[in-house]
Amino acid sequence: MTDKKFGIGIIGTGWVAGAHIDTFSAINGCEVVAVSSREKKKAVAKIAHHKLKNAVAYDDLSSFLQHPDLDIVVICTPHPFHPSEAIAAARAGKHIVIEKPVALNRKDLLAVYEAVQKAGVTTSICFEVRWIGAIRNAKKFITQDLIGKPFFGSCSYFHGIGPWYGQWAWNIKKEMGGDAMLTAGCHALDTLIWLMGSRVSEVASFGNVSEGNPLQYEYEPNITSILKFESGAIGNVSASVECRQPYEFPLLIQGPKGSIKGNQLSTLEYDLKDWITFPTSMPDSGDVADHSYPGQLNHFVASLRSGKRPINDLAACMHVHEVMYAMAESMKTGQVIRVKGDI
Repeated sequence: MTDKKFGIGIIGTGWVAGAHIDTFSAINGCEVVAVSSREKKKAVAKIAHHKLKNAVAYDDLSSFLQHPDLDIVVICTPHPFHPSEAIAAARAGKHIVIEKPVALNRKDLLAVYEAVQKAGVTTSICFEVRWIGAIRNAKKFITQDLIGKPFFGSCSYFHGIGPWYGQWAWNIKKEMGGDAMLTAGCHALDTLIWLMGSRVSEVASFGNVSEGNPLQYEYEPNITSILKFESGAIGNVSASVECRQPYEFPLLIQGPKGSIKGNQLSTLEYDLKDWITFPTSMPDSGDVADHSYPGQLNHFVASLRSGKRPINDLAACMHVHEVMYAMAESMKTGQVIRVKGDI
């Protein structure tokens, strides 16, 4: 598959779909050949806007999946549609890029996993924060043993999603957005689990909404969770899609030999009086134009060419979803919940 050219098909015509179109169009050997929407005119408009010379518009998923030379399907629709579209793509033998979350509940997640495993297709889940410079550096610092084995970690996602934001109208609905962690905070959770290098064993979670619910959320748009890791480490993760402030993605990882704070490092390996700051890209914007899709999608295409598993394939990202489901159960019951460890 080293020299194979990949035909890309996009399901969805929103903001994030445009970012995927632009990114894949810039990857050598990739071409967007099809765009699908429930309204064909939107697919036609998307193709025209991005000047896709050879792309065909569809309003029927089955016909879309039969498009000639279609190799990779990119799912950019609202959350509840992801499972059925992913299952259909897998059964059609297509490799799949799935925007987060893969599914809003465990039953649908397992159904997608079963279909992907049976079809033997390769997947990439859009936890693209892993490819932002500060997060990549943090992973290297930990791998190089500059802070020792992490014993505490904290990461948060603070991004107000209101009428000024494209997905707000549907995102506020419980059946569509799920909760603050599923709809957006999962980036912080995935980042924290990836850097801590351990699965989560238990969670205790709490949520609320501000007085008067000014942004009309049908679920608690603010979540904070205490985490216990199988490694013995502890930590916390928080998310707010109701906050009114500039976007923030604060990160802190502590170990017996040092700490990582955003793009800063403190380590006993060197004689330091203060933090070392590493100028690099930061997770400092919710704009999809600033997301690190080039890193994620180049890694995906390279994995397809080499036959190696992407570091963010579905199997690797199942645990993040399991932790989010446990968080929801903890908020509902008011109890500490043990995370299912069977997948």
